[in-house]
Amino acid sequence: MNKHHKGIWYAYIGSFLTPFTLLLSGVIAIIYAGYRLDKDEDSEVVNSHYYGLIRSFFLFLTFFVVLIVTIATSNGVLIGVNDYWFRNSALEEVAHVIPIAGGFISAVAILIWFVRMFKGMRLLKQDKPVTQAKSLHQF
Repeated sequence: MNKHHKGIWYAYIGSFLTPFTLLLSGVIAIIYAGYRLDKDEDSEVVNSHYYGLIRSFFLFLTFFVVLIVTIATSNGVLIGVNDYWFRNSALEEVAHVIPIAGGFISAVAILIWFVRMFKGMRLLKQDKPVTQAKSLHQF
């Protein structure tokens, strides 16, 4: 592993740990990736991986923010309707299932996150760039 590949591995590890560190390691990884891209001292292959990590981080961050807001809003509205306007046990059951469904969707998204990180690491080991057109499928 050459010197320039060492930093990208740190960024990959930080990105991989993002779900476990509640975004902290991912934020550090993308700040580092942006710093390395700004210095422009790495090869095109490594730069493509930095760009891929940044794109992937913000894609998943946006997804989780929308998911959390949607779940919280829909759950709150259903519980509010049930408590103040129309008491219905089926409505209450649906309101209690929404967070479970959101948790399941989150678990699938985190699994996809891990798969993308492993695919990116495999491409890096093969010294292949992450291409823009394939980034959503490969990374």
